[in-house]
Amino acid sequence: MDFNRSLLSAATILVPKATASPSASSMPTWAHNSWVCLFTAMLVVAIGGNVIVIWIVTAHRRMRTVTNYFLVNLSFADLMMASLNCLFNFIYMLHSDWVFGVRYCQLSNFIANVTVAASVFTLTGISFDRYQAIVRPMRPRMSKTCSLIMIACIWISGMLLAIPCLLYSTTKEYRSKGTLKTACLLSWPDGLPDVSYMDFVYQVLFFVVTYAIPMLGMTFFYSAMGKVLWGSGSIGELTQRQVDSIRSKRKVVKMFILVIVIFGICWLPYHTYFIYTHFNPSILYMKYVQHVYLGFYWLAMANAMVNPIIYYWMNAKFRTYFRTAILCRWRDILRRRKRPLPESPPDCISQSGSRSRSGFYSLTYRGTQKFKRKCSGRMAALVVSDVQRPPVAETAFAC
Repeated sequence: MDFNRSLLSAATILVPKATASPSASSMPTWAHNSWVCLFTAMLVVAIGGNVIVIWIVTAHRRMRTVTNYFLVNLSFADLMMASLNCLFNFIYMLHSDWVFGVRYCQLSNFIANVTVAASVFTLTGISFDRYQAIVRPMRPRMSKTCSLIMIACIWISGMLLAIPCLLYSTTKEYRSKGTLKTACLLSWPDGLPDVSYMDFVYQVLFFVVTYAIPMLGMTFFYSAMGKVLWGSGSIGELTQRQVDSIRSKRKVVKMFILVIVIFGICWLPYHTYFIYTHFNPSILYMKYVQHVYLGFYWLAMANAMVNPIIYYWMNAKFRTYFRTAILCRWRDILRRRKRPLPESPPDCISQSGSRSRSGFYSLTYRGTQKFKRKCSGRMAALVVSDVQRPPVAETAFAC
């Protein structure tokens, strides 16, 4: 899928045949500003949210499960998409001019296809892991090593699928209202995308491999899980512990079903757009096609923004760590600004810090006062004690 090719087509500026159709620069100011706000908000949430998800799993040992490794991989793919492709395409949309050179044109298109493939293959891997755990519980569970090997295979498969983007992506110069500009697009051996049969075959292949087949597979996996978890007699004469386990699994499955449904909704219009424009290229010259394309593109990119929101909404552990990462960090900054630590008295000649094996960190100032801060993954206690007074404790969220 050539993400940048459609930027050129949506603006109705095709390299081999100049046209008087309106370019991207003729977009009304209100529409231009509206798209700027939408893309800026989406990029901020997508980049910030996925960075926090990666931090939650990598920084907390109790969160390092097989399923969460896949979530980290999904967040990493979404983060790459938002920061290395969508951000530059957003700038390209604003100016209708690719200023980042031919090498990054190749890399941007390559990253776009790799990350899309990595995202959907990761979702399929999560579905298979949940299927094995719920439908076939007697079989050996996927180990962390096996999950890492599968993640490596996911990225290799995505790279192989995106090789044409490295081979055929290039830049083309064109004139728009007397100004020389540059476009980034795929130039196939049999022509540009609007007339290339190879481009059509690639778009269909990419749709089948990264959307149709994975969605069918995930539908099968979650249908089987639904029969086990919600079927008649799923909670019958069971112990309370077994009932709680089934309810916990239901919550996890609901979350991933929502993630997959949102993925399907976000990406189906975009895939359809590329295939449909091959059969009816005249729509590329319609008056409002640029806004149609931008809407489809924003919706596809917004999938990277939605996933962290779903984790926060439907998973208690992620919700706790999200609050720790956002609210408590901000509160700690405000506290430091409002109440700075008192200066050391004259006899305070040294300080020392140590970290225990349990993850607690203590910092001691030697003198008339001693400050000791204990930080764990979720809660922290700030204990201030004076030699002449009993200790006073103040409890706050951890950093």
